[in-house]
Amino acid sequence: MDTRRPSGPGRRLAVVLGAVLLTLAGLAAPATGVPKQASDDGGLPRLRIDDTYVAGISSGGYMATQLQVAFSGRVAGAAIFSAGPYWCAMNSVAVALQSCTVSTVPTPMPVIYETTERYAAEGKIDPLANLAHSPTYFFHGTLDPTVVRPVADDLAEFYHHYDVPLTYRDQVAAGHGWISPLGPVPCDQTAPPYINDCSPYDTQADALRTMFGSVKAPGVGSPRGTLRPFDQNRYAVAPRPGNGDVTRTGGPAIGMGSTGYVYTPGACTRGATCDVVVALHGCQQTAEQIGDLFARTSGLNAYADTNRFVVLYPQARRDGGPVIYNPKGCWDWWGYLGTDDADYATKLGPQMRTVMNMVDGLGG
Repeated sequence: MDTRRPSGPGRRLAVVLGAVLLTLAGLAAPATGVPKQASDDGGLPRLRIDDTYVAGISSGGYMATQLQVAFSGRVAGAAIFSAGPYWCAMNSVAVALQSCTVSTVPTPMPVIYETTERYAAEGKIDPLANLAHSPTYFFHGTLDPTVVRPVADDLAEFYHHYDVPLTYRDQVAAGHGWISPLGPVPCDQTAPPYINDCSPYDTQADALRTMFGSVKAPGVGSPRGTLRPFDQNRYAVAPRPGNGDVTRTGGPAIGMGSTGYVYTPGACTRGATCDVVVALHGCQQTAEQIGDLFARTSGLNAYADTNRFVVLYPQARRDGGPVIYNPKGCWDWWGYLGTDDADYATKLGPQMRTVMNMVDGLGG
Protein backbone atom coordinates (compact mmCIF):
# COMPACT_ATOMS: atom_id res chain seq x y z
CA MET A 1 0.00 0.00 0.00
CA ASP A 2 1.51 3.29 -1.12
CA THR A 3 1.15 5.95 1.58
CA ARG A 4 3.24 8.74 0.12
CA ARG A 5 2.10 12.16 1.27
CA PRO A 6 3.28 14.72 -1.27
CA SER A 7 3.03 18.38 -0.47
CA GLY A 8 0.07 20.20 -2.03
CA PRO A 9 0.64 21.76 -5.46
CA GLY A 10 0.80 25.52 -5.93
CA ARG A 11 -1.16 27.38 -8.50
CA ARG A 12 -0.56 26.19 -12.02
CA LEU A 13 1.79 28.38 -14.09
CA ALA A 14 -0.94 28.80 -16.68
CA VAL A 15 -3.27 30.20 -14.04
CA VAL A 16 -0.61 32.67 -12.89
CA LEU A 17 0.11 33.82 -16.44
CA GLY A 18 -3.61 34.14 -17.10
CA ALA A 19 -4.05 36.32 -14.03
CA VAL A 20 -1.14 38.54 -15.12
CA LEU A 21 -2.64 38.98 -18.57
CA LEU A 22 -6.04 39.82 -17.10
CA THR A 23 -4.46 42.39 -14.80
CA LEU A 24 -2.60 44.01 -17.68
CA ALA A 25 -5.86 44.17 -19.60
CA GLY A 26 -7.61 45.78 -16.65
CA LEU A 27 -10.00 42.83 -16.31
CA ALA A 28 -8.82 41.17 -13.10
CA ALA A 29 -10.73 41.59 -9.85
CA PRO A 30 -9.20 44.15 -7.50
CA ALA A 31 -6.86 42.91 -4.77
CA THR A 32 -9.30 43.90 -2.04
CA GLY A 33 -13.06 43.90 -1.70
CA VAL A 34 -15.68 41.34 -2.66
CA PRO A 35 -15.64 39.95 -6.21
CA LYS A 36 -18.72 40.48 -8.29
CA GLN A 37 -21.32 37.80 -7.58
CA ALA A 38 -23.68 36.31 -10.11
CA SER A 39 -27.12 37.88 -10.02
CA ASP A 40 -29.77 36.01 -8.08
CA ASP A 41 -30.98 34.15 -11.14
CA GLY A 42 -30.02 30.63 -10.24
CA GLY A 43 -26.44 30.72 -11.51
CA LEU A 44 -23.24 30.01 -9.65
CA PRO A 45 -21.60 32.75 -7.60
CA ARG A 46 -18.54 34.39 -9.15
CA LEU A 47 -15.66 33.87 -6.73
CA ARG A 48 -11.87 34.02 -6.56
CA ILE A 49 -10.96 30.42 -7.33
CA ASP A 50 -7.40 29.10 -7.26
CA ASP A 51 -6.83 25.35 -7.69
CA THR A 52 -9.41 22.78 -8.79
CA TYR A 53 -9.70 19.28 -7.30
CA VAL A 54 -12.05 16.42 -8.14
CA ALA A 55 -13.60 13.68 -6.00
CA GLY A 56 -16.15 10.97 -6.68
CA ILE A 57 -17.66 7.63 -5.74
CA SER A 58 -18.28 4.69 -8.10
CA SER A 59 -19.53 6.15 -11.41
CA GLY A 60 -18.58 9.52 -9.93
CA GLY A 61 -15.14 8.03 -9.20
CA TYR A 62 -14.79 7.03 -12.83
CA MET A 63 -15.94 10.52 -13.86
CA ALA A 64 -13.52 12.19 -11.44
CA THR A 65 -10.64 10.14 -12.87
CA GLN A 66 -11.70 11.13 -16.38
CA LEU A 67 -11.63 14.80 -15.39
CA GLN A 68 -8.28 14.40 -13.65
CA VAL A 69 -6.68 12.74 -16.68
CA ALA A 70 -8.32 14.83 -19.41
CA PHE A 71 -7.84 18.18 -17.68
CA SER A 72 -4.61 17.44 -15.84
CA GLY A 73 -3.35 20.93 -16.63
CA ARG A 74 -6.18 22.32 -14.47
CA VAL A 75 -7.02 19.58 -11.96
CA ALA A 76 -4.52 19.71 -9.10
CA GLY A 77 -5.46 16.46 -7.34
CA ALA A 78 -8.18 13.88 -6.80
CA ALA A 79 -9.96 11.74 -4.21
CA ILE A 80 -11.44 8.58 -5.71
CA PHE A 81 -13.75 6.09 -3.99
CA SER A 82 -14.36 2.61 -5.45
CA ALA A 83 -13.59 2.90 -9.15
CA GLY A 84 -11.39 1.35 -11.82
CA PRO A 85 -8.89 2.67 -14.36
CA TYR A 86 -9.37 5.46 -16.87
CA TRP A 87 -11.25 4.35 -20.01
CA CYS A 88 -11.98 1.01 -18.34
CA ALA A 89 -15.29 0.51 -20.19
CA MET A 90 -13.75 1.07 -23.64
CA ASN A 91 -16.97 2.66 -24.88
CA SER A 92 -19.03 -0.47 -24.12
CA VAL A 93 -21.61 -1.12 -21.42
CA ALA A 94 -20.87 -4.85 -21.73
CA VAL A 95 -17.20 -4.24 -20.92
CA ALA A 96 -18.23 -1.92 -18.09
CA LEU A 97 -20.29 -4.70 -16.51
CA GLN A 98 -17.80 -7.52 -17.12
CA SER A 99 -14.49 -5.79 -16.43
CA CYS A 100 -15.07 -2.58 -14.46
CA THR A 101 -17.33 -3.65 -11.60
CA VAL A 102 -16.76 -7.39 -11.37
CA SER A 103 -13.65 -8.82 -13.02
CA THR A 104 -15.13 -11.60 -15.15
CA VAL A 105 -12.95 -10.41 -18.04
CA PRO A 106 -9.71 -8.81 -16.81
CA THR A 107 -9.02 -5.30 -18.08
CA PRO A 108 -6.26 -5.28 -20.74
CA MET A 109 -4.09 -2.55 -19.20
CA PRO A 110 -1.72 -2.28 -22.22
CA VAL A 111 -4.74 -1.33 -24.33
CA ILE A 112 -5.76 1.23 -21.71
CA TYR A 113 -2.29 2.81 -21.80
CA GLU A 114 -2.17 2.77 -25.60
CA THR A 115 -5.52 4.56 -25.85
CA THR A 116 -4.65 7.06 -23.11
CA GLU A 117 -1.41 7.96 -24.86
CA ARG A 118 -3.14 8.23 -28.23
CA TYR A 119 -5.66 10.64 -26.72
CA ALA A 120 -2.78 12.73 -25.37
CA ALA A 121 -1.02 12.73 -28.76
CA GLU A 122 -4.26 13.85 -30.43
CA GLY A 123 -4.74 16.63 -27.90
CA LYS A 124 -7.99 15.14 -26.60
CA ILE A 125 -6.52 15.07 -23.09
CA ASP A 126 -3.79 17.17 -21.49
CA PRO A 127 -0.15 15.99 -21.42
CA LEU A 128 0.19 12.92 -19.23
CA ALA A 129 3.33 14.30 -17.58
CA ASN A 130 1.02 16.59 -15.57
CA LEU A 131 -0.23 13.59 -13.61
CA ALA A 132 3.06 13.31 -11.74
CA HIS A 133 2.03 16.53 -9.98
CA SER A 134 -1.52 15.40 -9.12
CA PRO A 135 -1.60 13.96 -5.56
CA THR A 136 -4.37 11.40 -5.36
CA TYR A 137 -6.24 9.66 -2.56
CA PHE A 138 -7.88 6.36 -3.49
CA PHE A 139 -10.20 4.40 -1.18
CA HIS A 140 -11.47 0.87 -1.69
CA GLY A 141 -13.21 -1.08 1.06
CA THR A 142 -12.33 -4.71 1.67
CA LEU A 143 -16.05 -5.63 1.68
CA ASP A 144 -16.98 -3.82 -1.53
CA PRO A 145 -19.03 -6.21 -3.74
CA THR A 146 -19.79 -3.66 -6.46
CA VAL A 147 -16.29 -2.71 -7.61
CA VAL A 148 -14.16 -5.74 -6.75
CA ARG A 149 -10.55 -5.61 -5.60
CA PRO A 150 -8.86 -6.52 -8.93
CA VAL A 151 -10.68 -3.61 -10.62
CA ALA A 152 -9.55 -1.19 -7.91
CA ASP A 153 -6.00 -2.51 -8.16
CA ASP A 154 -6.10 -1.77 -11.89
CA LEU A 155 -6.74 1.89 -11.10
CA ALA A 156 -3.83 1.89 -8.65
CA GLU A 157 -1.68 0.34 -11.40
CA PHE A 158 -2.82 3.03 -13.84
CA TYR A 159 -1.80 5.76 -11.40
CA HIS A 160 1.58 4.16 -10.74
CA HIS A 161 2.15 3.81 -14.48
CA TYR A 162 1.90 7.59 -14.87
CA ASP A 163 3.83 8.40 -11.67
CA VAL A 164 0.83 9.81 -9.83
CA PRO A 165 1.64 10.47 -6.13
CA LEU A 166 -0.84 7.96 -4.70
CA THR A 167 -2.27 7.27 -1.27
CA TYR A 168 -4.14 3.97 -1.63
CA ARG A 169 -6.35 3.08 1.36
CA ASP A 170 -7.41 -0.52 0.91
CA GLN A 171 -7.56 -2.00 4.42
CA VAL A 172 -10.84 -0.61 5.85
CA ALA A 173 -13.70 -3.15 6.19
CA ALA A 174 -16.13 -1.00 4.20
CA GLY A 175 -18.84 -1.81 1.69
CA HIS A 176 -19.48 0.14 -1.49
CA GLY A 177 -20.14 3.79 -0.73
CA TRP A 178 -18.87 7.29 -0.17
CA ILE A 179 -17.24 7.33 3.27
CA SER A 180 -18.42 10.08 5.65
CA PRO A 181 -19.09 10.37 9.39
CA LEU A 182 -22.50 11.77 8.44
CA GLY A 183 -23.45 8.71 6.42
CA PRO A 184 -26.54 6.73 7.48
CA VAL A 185 -25.16 3.35 6.33
CA PRO A 186 -22.91 1.25 8.62
CA CYS A 187 -19.35 1.01 7.33
CA ASP A 188 -19.42 -2.68 6.39
CA GLN A 189 -22.68 -2.59 4.42
CA THR A 190 -23.59 -1.84 0.80
CA ALA A 191 -27.02 -0.23 0.81
CA PRO A 192 -28.81 2.96 -0.31
CA PRO A 193 -28.01 5.81 -0.14
CA TYR A 194 -24.42 4.45 -0.31
CA ILE A 195 -22.96 6.93 2.18
CA ASN A 196 -21.14 4.92 4.85
CA ASP A 197 -19.99 5.92 8.32
CA CYS A 198 -16.58 4.35 9.00
CA SER A 199 -15.79 6.36 12.16
CA PRO A 200 -13.37 6.85 13.78
CA TYR A 201 -11.52 6.83 10.47
CA ASP A 202 -11.60 10.43 9.22
CA THR A 203 -11.76 9.91 5.47
CA GLN A 204 -12.15 13.58 4.61
CA ALA A 205 -9.09 14.62 6.63
CA ASP A 206 -7.04 11.88 4.98
CA ALA A 207 -8.22 12.71 1.47
CA LEU A 208 -7.85 16.48 1.85
CA ARG A 209 -4.43 16.14 3.46
CA THR A 210 -3.34 14.01 0.52
CA MET A 211 -4.57 16.55 -2.04
CA PHE A 212 -3.69 19.79 -0.24
CA GLY A 213 -0.58 18.72 1.67
CA SER A 214 -2.10 19.75 5.00
CA VAL A 215 -5.59 20.27 6.38
CA LYS A 216 -7.09 22.19 9.28
CA ALA A 217 -9.64 20.61 11.60
CA PRO A 218 -13.27 21.03 10.51
CA GLY A 219 -15.60 23.55 12.02
CA VAL A 220 -17.52 22.50 15.12
CA GLY A 221 -21.28 22.04 14.81
CA SER A 222 -23.24 22.69 11.64
CA PRO A 223 -21.35 24.04 8.62
CA ARG A 224 -21.35 27.83 8.63
CA GLY A 225 -21.38 28.40 4.88
CA THR A 226 -24.28 28.17 2.45
CA LEU A 227 -25.46 25.11 0.54
CA ARG A 228 -27.81 26.07 -2.26
CA PRO A 229 -29.07 24.74 -5.59
CA PHE A 230 -28.05 26.24 -8.91
CA ASP A 231 -29.25 25.93 -12.50
CA GLN A 232 -27.10 23.43 -14.37
CA ASN A 233 -28.85 24.05 -17.68
CA ARG A 234 -26.97 27.27 -18.36
CA TYR A 235 -23.62 25.42 -18.25
CA ALA A 236 -24.67 22.41 -20.34
CA VAL A 237 -23.22 21.97 -23.81
CA ALA A 238 -25.72 21.36 -26.57
CA PRO A 239 -26.43 17.82 -27.77
CA ARG A 240 -25.93 16.74 -31.32
CA PRO A 241 -27.22 13.75 -33.28
CA GLY A 242 -25.68 10.60 -31.87
CA ASN A 243 -24.35 12.37 -28.80
CA GLY A 244 -27.23 13.32 -26.56
CA ASP A 245 -30.94 13.86 -27.06
CA VAL A 246 -31.52 16.65 -29.59
CA THR A 247 -35.22 16.78 -28.64
CA ARG A 248 -34.24 18.21 -25.24
CA THR A 249 -32.23 21.16 -24.02
CA GLY A 250 -29.97 21.89 -21.06
CA GLY A 251 -28.73 19.21 -18.69
CA PRO A 252 -31.35 16.56 -19.53
CA ALA A 253 -30.19 16.55 -23.17
CA ILE A 254 -26.80 15.15 -22.10
CA GLY A 255 -27.80 12.94 -19.18
CA MET A 256 -27.51 15.58 -16.45
CA GLY A 257 -30.07 17.09 -14.13
CA SER A 258 -31.31 20.65 -14.28
CA THR A 259 -30.29 21.35 -10.68
CA GLY A 260 -26.89 21.04 -9.00
CA TYR A 261 -25.65 22.17 -5.58
CA VAL A 262 -22.81 24.37 -4.40
CA TYR A 263 -21.46 24.89 -0.88
CA THR A 264 -19.81 28.26 -0.34
CA PRO A 265 -17.99 29.17 2.89
CA GLY A 266 -18.49 32.72 4.13
CA ALA A 267 -14.82 33.61 3.63
CA CYS A 268 -15.05 32.73 -0.06
CA THR A 269 -18.20 34.80 -0.47
CA ARG A 270 -16.49 37.77 1.20
CA GLY A 271 -13.62 37.78 -1.27
CA ALA A 272 -11.01 35.30 -0.02
CA THR A 273 -9.19 33.25 -2.65
CA CYS A 274 -10.48 29.68 -2.40
CA ASP A 275 -9.96 26.33 -4.09
CA VAL A 276 -12.84 24.29 -5.49
CA VAL A 277 -13.52 20.59 -4.92
CA VAL A 278 -15.85 19.02 -7.49
CA ALA A 279 -17.65 16.18 -5.64
CA LEU A 280 -19.38 13.67 -7.91
CA HIS A 281 -22.08 11.35 -6.59
CA GLY A 282 -22.44 7.74 -7.67
CA CYS A 283 -25.28 5.87 -9.32
CA GLN A 284 -28.60 6.10 -7.44
CA GLN A 285 -27.42 9.25 -5.64
CA THR A 286 -28.80 11.96 -7.94
CA ALA A 287 -30.93 14.88 -6.77
CA GLU A 288 -33.96 13.13 -8.30
CA GLN A 289 -33.30 10.07 -6.15
CA ILE A 290 -32.02 11.40 -2.81
CA GLY A 291 -32.40 15.19 -3.02
CA ASP A 292 -29.47 17.07 -1.53
CA LEU A 293 -28.51 14.26 0.87
CA PHE A 294 -25.14 13.62 -0.78
CA ALA A 295 -24.32 17.32 -0.71
CA ARG A 296 -25.36 17.65 2.93
CA THR A 297 -23.65 14.52 4.23
CA SER A 298 -20.47 14.29 2.15
CA GLY A 299 -18.44 15.43 5.16
CA LEU A 300 -16.66 18.01 3.00
CA ASN A 301 -18.64 21.11 3.93
CA ALA A 302 -17.35 21.46 7.50
CA TYR A 303 -13.80 21.17 6.20
CA ALA A 304 -14.55 23.72 3.49
CA ASP A 305 -15.28 26.32 6.16
CA THR A 306 -11.86 26.03 7.76
CA ASN A 307 -9.78 25.26 4.67
CA ARG A 308 -11.19 27.81 2.23
CA PHE A 309 -12.57 25.69 -0.55
CA VAL A 310 -15.90 25.68 -2.35
CA VAL A 311 -17.64 22.33 -2.94
CA LEU A 312 -19.38 21.92 -6.28
CA TYR A 313 -21.90 19.07 -6.45
CA PRO A 314 -22.90 18.53 -10.11
CA GLN A 315 -25.78 16.16 -10.75
CA ALA A 316 -26.34 13.44 -13.31
CA ARG A 317 -29.87 12.31 -14.15
CA ARG A 318 -31.50 8.90 -14.46
CA ASP A 319 -33.03 8.30 -17.86
CA GLY A 320 -34.88 5.31 -19.26
CA GLY A 321 -34.34 6.16 -22.91
CA PRO A 322 -35.04 5.74 -25.72
CA VAL A 323 -32.13 8.00 -26.73
CA ILE A 324 -30.23 8.03 -23.42
CA TYR A 325 -30.40 4.83 -21.40
CA ASN A 326 -29.11 5.46 -17.89
CA PRO A 327 -31.81 4.21 -15.48
CA LYS A 328 -29.67 4.44 -12.32
CA GLY A 329 -28.46 8.01 -12.73
CA CYS A 330 -24.78 7.20 -13.33
CA TRP A 331 -22.19 9.52 -14.84
CA ASP A 332 -21.13 8.90 -18.43
CA TRP A 333 -18.13 6.58 -18.12
CA TRP A 334 -19.03 4.11 -20.88
CA GLY A 335 -20.51 6.28 -23.65
CA TYR A 336 -24.24 6.13 -22.96
CA LEU A 337 -25.16 9.34 -24.81
CA GLY A 338 -25.28 7.65 -28.22
CA THR A 339 -23.32 6.18 -31.11
CA ASP A 340 -21.12 9.29 -31.43
CA ASP A 341 -20.26 9.45 -27.72
CA ALA A 342 -16.84 7.84 -28.22
CA ASP A 343 -15.02 10.81 -26.66
CA TYR A 344 -16.94 10.69 -23.37
CA ALA A 345 -13.68 10.35 -21.35
CA THR A 346 -11.85 13.23 -23.05
CA LYS A 347 -12.06 17.01 -23.11
CA LEU A 348 -14.65 16.62 -25.89
CA GLY A 349 -17.16 14.70 -23.77
CA PRO A 350 -20.41 16.65 -23.22
CA GLN A 351 -20.61 15.93 -19.50
CA MET A 352 -16.88 16.58 -19.09
CA ARG A 353 -17.16 19.96 -20.80
CA THR A 354 -20.26 20.85 -18.81
CA VAL A 355 -18.65 20.16 -15.44
CA MET A 356 -15.65 22.28 -16.41
CA ASN A 357 -18.03 25.03 -17.58
CA MET A 358 -19.35 25.04 -14.01
CA VAL A 359 -15.82 25.41 -12.66
CA ASP A 360 -15.33 28.29 -15.08
CA GLY A 361 -18.60 29.76 -13.88
CA LEU A 362 -17.25 29.87 -10.32
CA GLY A 363 -14.11 31.63 -11.54
CA GLY A 364 -11.80 28.62 -11.74
